[in-house]
Amino acid sequence: MEKQLGKNLLFNTAGSLVFYVCQAAINLLVVALAGIEAGGVLGVAMTAANVCVSFASYGMRTFQVSDLALSYADRTYLHSRYITLAAAGLGCLLFAFVNGYSAQQRWVILLFTGYRLVESWSDVWHGYLQKAERMDLVGISFGVRGLATAACVTAGLWLTKSLVLTVGALFLANALYVLAVDIPLARRYADLARRTGGGVWALLAECLPLAVYASLNTAIGSAPRYYCERLLGETALGCFNSVFVPVLVLQVGAVYLFVPFITRFSRLWSGRERAGFFAGLRWLFAGLGALWAAGAAGVALLGGWGLRLLYPNRPEVWAWAGLLQPLVLCCVLTVLATALCNLLIIARGMRGLILGNLAGLCAALLCSPGLIGRWGLYGAAFATMAGLGVQSACLLAALLGRCKARFAPPGAG
Repeated sequence: MEKQLGKNLLFNTAGSLVFYVCQAAINLLVVALAGIEAGGVLGVAMTAANVCVSFASYGMRTFQVSDLALSYADRTYLHSRYITLAAAGLGCLLFAFVNGYSAQQRWVILLFTGYRLVESWSDVWHGYLQKAERMDLVGISFGVRGLATAACVTAGLWLTKSLVLTVGALFLANALYVLAVDIPLARRYADLARRTGGGVWALLAECLPLAVYASLNTAIGSAPRYYCERLLGETALGCFNSVFVPVLVLQVGAVYLFVPFITRFSRLWSGRERAGFFAGLRWLFAGLGALWAAGAAGVALLGGWGLRLLYPNRPEVWAWAGLLQPLVLCCVLTVLATALCNLLIIARGMRGLILGNLAGLCAALLCSPGLIGRWGLYGAAFATMAGLGVQSACLLAALLGRCKARFAPPGAG
């Protein structure tokens, strides 16, 4: 078991990091090969896609993996995902037309969201692998797909000079990869013949709070970017996203380092093992402290040089190197909030989960217009920080409340 956990940590973290570095590099490649304005167009699509893919995934991955009692069959999780994917696609279509974007912008939004929805489609298949403690296979698949993604974007922009055609090719290539690799691999570990347990609509109803949480959670980071584009323009948003790219590497690595521990936390919670659960929490906070220290020191020493290396012909991006420090703190708070959300799902603390994310979104929405209006892109970082800070504080309070009840001595209260 410990040997498999080690493999899971190594391959999942490395593969996921490669995938999301390559995904972040999409913005870098577009800015380098098509210009900062094209990066802003892509930035709008990324903001819309983030919310859509959150709803499509329905916040169900941790619920699926921690369903040790087999309350729902594997096929039920799969069929529910088809419904949420269709709903998210329709929502994207409405968003693209209601906001009155240009034809090019609409196509980029729709195709890039389609590409991200493929990620949500593969997520349910990866859930089968994670439940079988084969996150090493998930990591390998992510790594290969990430490299293919970067190659597709580079070749598409080089050959066609068209952002629309490139994003369309990206969508098609990722869909074919899931069909050819992820699904056959996961079928070996999924019991799609079993029909016992609750039905699709019962699952969707029970997980509705998770869908609400997932959408709220993504909207906390997306709201300041939406206001940034509306108030400052696509070019400003392109600069913001470009500066965020190196920080994203740190964030993704930390989040996916935590993922293999979800099954372990689930078993500790199920077994009412208080000492082990709280030891895990202490390691989490210690790791986040180390992450902040390493990130802050790294960008202080190498931040400006790194931006020049990534964007050699974009001095308009270099000018925002100071954004790296507040974005590192945003990164740490994002990892903390992600971990706390997963722990509350394990604890089935749905009320605290929703209220914590709602509080964070309200903080981000209330702060964004004023802070961005006064401090520009720095204001967008501050608004993101405010939303994540409020969110994390509320989630932690809710989790500690659930722990107090769960680990109370027999007969207490």
